[in-house]
Amino acid sequence: MTRTSRCLPTPSKRSGEGLSALVRGGSRRPPRTTCVGRSGLGRLAVLVALVAAACASGCVIFPHGAYWPSYDEHLAAASSAEGGSAAAAPGGRPARRRTPAERASLQKAVTRRWSNDALAQSARDMDGRAGRWVYTDAARAVAWFYVDRVAYRDLVAAGIRSLRAALENATFRARFGEADDDTKRACFAEALEILHLKACAADPWFAFQAGEWLTVAMEKNRAMLGLPDGAVVAEFLFGAMDSLDPYSRYLTAEMLEAFRRQSKGAYAGIGAAVVLRGGRVVVSEVFEGGPAARAGLKPGDEIVAIEHDQVKGLSLTDVSRRLRGEPATKVRIRVRPGGRGEARTVVLERSVVRRPSVRRARLIDGEEGVGYLHLATFKSGTEKELRRAVRTLDARGAKALIVDLRGNPGGMLLEAIGAAGVFLPRGRVTQTRGRALGATWTYDVPLLAHHQWRGPLAVVIDRGTASAAEVLAAALGRRGRAVLVGQRTFGKGAAQVNVPISGGRGAVCVTVARVYDPDGECIEGQGVEPDRSVPPSSGPAETLRADPAVRAAVEALRAGSAEP
Repeated sequence: MTRTSRCLPTPSKRSGEGLSALVRGGSRRPPRTTCVGRSGLGRLAVLVALVAAACASGCVIFPHGAYWPSYDEHLAAASSAEGGSAAAAPGGRPARRRTPAERASLQKAVTRRWSNDALAQSARDMDGRAGRWVYTDAARAVAWFYVDRVAYRDLVAAGIRSLRAALENATFRARFGEADDDTKRACFAEALEILHLKACAADPWFAFQAGEWLTVAMEKNRAMLGLPDGAVVAEFLFGAMDSLDPYSRYLTAEMLEAFRRQSKGAYAGIGAAVVLRGGRVVVSEVFEGGPAARAGLKPGDEIVAIEHDQVKGLSLTDVSRRLRGEPATKVRIRVRPGGRGEARTVVLERSVVRRPSVRRARLIDGEEGVGYLHLATFKSGTEKELRRAVRTLDARGAKALIVDLRGNPGGMLLEAIGAAGVFLPRGRVTQTRGRALGATWTYDVPLLAHHQWRGPLAVVIDRGTASAAEVLAAALGRRGRAVLVGQRTFGKGAAQVNVPISGGRGAVCVTVARVYDPDGECIEGQGVEPDRSVPPSSGPAETLRADPAVRAAVEALRAGSAEP
């Protein structure tokens, strides 16, 4: 039975002190388990209701944060992957030997998380008993709600693998001098190897095993090596989540708060977006009225240093973290205009920046009656922004419209459903399918949505078009409402919800469903194919008319390919 969705806000959380914030107070009175008893059943009912409500409200997110790969890093990894997935299939026994590419990916993940000072400090502050409760809750949430069946045994084995990899990692050992003793480290690694073999052979489904295996690992560590309990807990947590898919993640309170700000489109920073191009950090967009705009920064400028530290070799996540901060604080950067010549020093005062969803809404110069807008993300209020921009272009005489979804990483699903209602009459937009109650849902154009734009329509897409942006592109293309121009999209057709754990101080962002287009084709791993393919350009175009994809969209509109 088809159920019509309405635009409801997506639940989100975060507040920020690192891993220890999740368990502060947990050592005094840890959460009660949900394995047995009436209280356990009550908690199960609450969690099931939570996930059902979140799925029904369209909680599709594309997370960013300090402990997971950035969107750009994931794009780069996808383009250079050496065939197949780097992770074992969820629910499978993970005892097979890892490939060199998988081992390298695991080492990169370990380096990324332990490069963060806050995580390292909170790991030292963590109480082992409280950490066990956090880990058990996280494992239980994954086993109950993940889109595929996942065994506790496999989560434990993945955590042990991650801890073993950390022992070999230079960044981890630099954080924890306890791991520098070669003899002790080798003995502990051998003990972990035995634990790994036993975990792979264990009964997969008993909830209590997750916490028990972690306890054994902590006891072995105390006796053999002496790492902080929090370091062991963190590797068990992050390793388990990394083994699922690129989007399921354990969220500290700090990360939850950052996601909440991201979903609102507001943050404190310099007012510019940056990307990695050929190993260089380049300004891709400058937001009007922000600190970067006032200082004269322009797209194409290269950032070479932040506070006297060179940015070469840093991840995009690390660069973004250093550029952001508290409002009214200052940051000194070195900028090479246009990526050429001598660098200049610029001191910027951070301020609250609100990133609009709709950018560059205008008529294309020299193209009679062709309107253009760039839809950059789907956050709270995106549908209203889109309707306002379309209304403005219509009033200025637009007879045809180009919607540019290039580089749009997605966001809130219901905002994409609402955006579809701007262009589509009633009918199906997308469907989600999963195991949890409420994860399987059909989304139609909202019943009361006003079908605002009825003229010719073209949608520009590329490899950076992902998640909710792919939902909109697929709905418009599959229903024959728009011609799709550009390159095949990213292929992120997975919906996540944040399931609270440990008294609400943390959460697991877990994939609960896969997303399908109106024809029933799964978007995950496939993406959306354009009607007219346009090779990617070597750099940003100086004008819209000079942009090859925009030119191709104009030609398609002239040919009448986008007639409703």
